[in-house]
Amino acid sequence: MGSPFATQEDPESLWYEQSNYVSTHLAAMGYGIHIAVFATVTYYILLSRSMSASRMWIFWLGFNTLLFAMGTINLACSIRYNENAWVNDREYPGGPFSYLIEQQSLPFMTLGNVASILASFLSDGLLLYRAGVLWNFVWYIVVPPALFFVACIILSVMVVIQLALPNVALPQLSLAVWIVLMLLPIWLTILIAGRILYHRRTMIDVLGPKYAKNYAGVSAIVVESAVPFTVISIILLGLFGDNNTAQNLFVSLMVQVECIAPELIILRVVLGRSWTKGTMAGDGQRSEMQFAGPHKREAESEFDEAAFAAAVGIQSTTSHKSESNQTRTSLVVLKDDQPSDGSDEEKRNNASNSSVDLV
Repeated sequence: MGSPFATQEDPESLWYEQSNYVSTHLAAMGYGIHIAVFATVTYYILLSRSMSASRMWIFWLGFNTLLFAMGTINLACSIRYNENAWVNDREYPGGPFSYLIEQQSLPFMTLGNVASILASFLSDGLLLYRAGVLWNFVWYIVVPPALFFVACIILSVMVVIQLALPNVALPQLSLAVWIVLMLLPIWLTILIAGRILYHRRTMIDVLGPKYAKNYAGVSAIVVESAVPFTVISIILLGLFGDNNTAQNLFVSLMVQVECIAPELIILRVVLGRSWTKGTMAGDGQRSEMQFAGPHKREAESEFDEAAFAAAVGIQSTTSHKSESNQTRTSLVVLKDDQPSDGSDEEKRNNASNSSVDLV
């Protein structure tokens, strides 16, 4: 038996209100995770100042802070909107349902929409750059999603104008923009995850399965390709296509996820566990990598990408350093395909090799 105090609204209108209400709570849960991720990334960015002469930490700190600010603004605006609908303006003609439908042009709602679009711009931009790095910026791989990215920006600006100024004569673009915005991260995730999987076997041959998982393991693929963001996008894409009211449950949550995903990528970059241009190009350049461990916060190491670029003839041996720093050294040796009559010492001198210091 229903409550005598239950609303007399029709089920569809009630479900619309409920979905908007629950959406804010789901976003708040995501924001709690967002705070933890932001604090962790900020800590390691600041820690990296004393370990590198590069000033890239300033860029990453600003990027990370901007993402967190966008997530915070969007959630705050959503909370305020719900507060007005059910508390402050409860006597609005037609009730909360009408308020939620008709008052989306309020200034703070426009601010929240702008924050979500900026978060999407930053997230997709970083994913696009990472895809370019992994694919060595091959034009026929990078240019199509880049054009798609530009189209997303233009359409997003038009939607914000449409929501802020409902009297302006513009075509209804909301559905089209959401579809485009959700397709782009799916596309970029496929490019990034596919590339890492393609090089997974070679990386295992070079570093061994224990250390290769830092670059080609499941967690590496999930973070580098922003899989959580893509999963939410796929769910929303299906709900939008079906015109299901349940889509409201994930809209605010998606903003938090699209902020968290690039922040986790930044964390991998700062820790030195991300893929670099030299890694994918196989040009023999050396790049610094840092490994966090239980005995040492970060260890500087070098990795010879020439060894990684070779798909055959890879040999890996491991030797121990002094017990005081408890650091192991993995020696990667690229075998010479040509037979040699010289001594073992000459063979070792002619071989391409590099060492990776791992905690």
